[in-house]
This record gives sequence, structure tokens and C-alpha cells, in this order.
Amino acid sequence: MDYLIDSDVFIDYLYLDPNATAFVEGLVPAGIAISIITYMESFEGTFQKPDPLASQHQHAEFLEAVPVLPFSVSTAKLCAQLRHDLSSRGKRVGSRVLHLMIASTAIEHNLILVTRNRSDYQDIPNLRIA
Repeated sequence: MDYLIDSDVFIDYLYLDPNATAFVEGLVPAGIAISIITYMESFEGTFQKPDPLASQHQHAEFLEAVPVLPFSVSTAKLCAQLRHDLSSRGKRVGSRVLHLMIASTAIEHNLILVTRNRSDYQDIPNLRIA
């Protein structure tokens, strides 16, 4: 597995955006995963659909072949260190806590984060972004 798909890309993929679909499917042979944070954010979107149960079923079907990586104790420790380091350099951490959790998951598993939201990730050391 090489790639961790960020919420912005994954949600577009789930809702069949042609660009996101082609892009993500191009990464599948190398191996993709999502974080539990991306799972939560994408599942939240199912409640906004006209038929939430059907949307939740579609969500589950998409995820049958995509591993969901947990936010483990070791990932939490890495994230805490990252938050401390960024904060001590005067970088914002509070308003992007979910992004830092996703970044820590990518770093912990040595994965490349696939995102369009580069501004919330660009200052994170040891994070590879695609």
C-alpha cells in the first residue's frame, strides 16, 4: 500500500466525480487506504443525502476493498508531538486538528497523502504529499 486518500479526494470519489474517480482508480494498483478520520468525514456526508440509508449502503460498498486505518495509540503520540512542534513554531494547530490526525496516520504508515488541500499539510515535516 502506497497512498492514503484524504477526505477531500475520497468524498469526491464516493460521489462519482469523474476526475476523482479516474485519479483514485489510477492509484488502486499501488494500494490505497483511508484514515478513520476520512471514514468519519465521508460517513457524515451520508446524513445530508435525500436517502441517508441508501447513501450509507453505497458508502459501505465503496469501502469493501479499501482498508480503513485506525487512529492508534502510536499515531496519537506522533500527532501530539507534531502538534507540539508546529505550535512551538507559531503554526496553527487547533483549527486543523483533523488534518493533523490524517497526516500523522500517513506518516505512521509511511504512506503518501493524496490531497487537494495542500495548504493545511505543507508545513508538516516527514509528510509526503501527492
